[in-house]
Amino acid sequence: MGWLAFALALAVLAYGWWRVRRDWILPCRELEQLVGALNAERVPRTFLIGGGARVRHIALALEQLALRESALRARVQEGEFGVLAIVGAMADGLVVADRQRRVRLMNRAFREAFAINPQTRDGTLLEMVRDVAVERLLGEALASGETRRGTLTLQRPAGTERHLEVVAEPIKDEPGDVSGAVILFRDMTEMRQTETMRRDFVANVSHELRTPLSILRGYLETLLENPNQPPAELLRILEVMERHSNRLNLLVDDVLSLARLEGPGVTLDLTTVRPAIFLRGIMHDWEKKFASKNLQAEVDVPDDLPALRADEGRLQEVIYNLLDNAVKYSAPGGRIVVRAQRTGKTISLSVADNGVGIPARDLPRIFERFYRADKARHRELGGTGLGLSIVKHIAQLHGGTVEAESEFGRGTTVQVRFPIAATET
Repeated sequence: MGWLAFALALAVLAYGWWRVRRDWILPCRELEQLVGALNAERVPRTFLIGGGARVRHIALALEQLALRESALRARVQEGEFGVLAIVGAMADGLVVADRQRRVRLMNRAFREAFAINPQTRDGTLLEMVRDVAVERLLGEALASGETRRGTLTLQRPAGTERHLEVVAEPIKDEPGDVSGAVILFRDMTEMRQTETMRRDFVANVSHELRTPLSILRGYLETLLENPNQPPAELLRILEVMERHSNRLNLLVDDVLSLARLEGPGVTLDLTTVRPAIFLRGIMHDWEKKFASKNLQAEVDVPDDLPALRADEGRLQEVIYNLLDNAVKYSAPGGRIVVRAQRTGKTISLSVADNGVGIPARDLPRIFERFYRADKARHRELGGTGLGLSIVKHIAQLHGGTVEAESEFGRGTTVQVRFPIAATET
């Protein structure tokens, strides 16, 4: 009887152990594996485990939590992707800094502007920008909770400058406390250059107008005070007035031409232009001007050159301006050569002379408006100082380029290139 009771007790204990192992121990191990997978951000093979109802309920609850976490992570990643895409596409540099002035976010434009290593992820704004004024600007925005603006000039290796407008906008949380700031670095270099060019243009036009207008006014006052001038003196006065009147007309025409070329609505009347016929026709029209200074003029144009797709009127303006300069700066008995040739994927038109030439220091700037290498001689010879600038704009409108070669005292060659894609082959 005692042995039977003992055997029965062992059976009960074995059954109880089996139930505990089946319903709790093994399911707890599976739960531990599920939690481990979720902590490691892995998707478990299954959330279906054995065991009692409570254990299975816990596993299903974990599945719901995992699904919610996955959906939340997807939304966060989508938001982050949108923010990074927008910030990364910005042309201006952008930085987000916290209260401790440590950079939490920066875009590609900011990294490029300040040559920051792509691996750099952390650091203060001062460490990255290395400018106390910007650091002070950020400090003022964080302290006051108001927008602060400033400027920053970056020196480039080539000796050029880059001008940036810096805007620090504080970030405020719900209670209104400042938690950080967004700092925007906007490149104002081109705008500064445009503004400088505009001021220079106005100043140069005013200067160019002042001289002939002063002369015209002076002679008009002379005639009004003493209209009975000797015939020879009267003729001289009228000739001077006519010369300066023509100079004014040339200036106005060139300014208007340049304004039209730089305007947003400029269009080209493209036609088929055969270089040989076109250039020989122009040289024929200029024969009298060449003869007036006893200049030798030559045309070197192969008859088999492809026909240009160009605005013939604008193209004529290019050659006229180049020939006008060549005639002005050539000494009597000099030589002018007009060439057209195909080089690689371009067709070039050039005008060369053996005149006074251009000093090397002035050569890079001759296509700027009103720039003159020898101001006194240029004014003596006439002209507005806009011819080469007009040539450059017309070339660019055709998708081409212009360049000049010169040696002081030995002559100048100006060459305009048109891409082969703009021609008929």
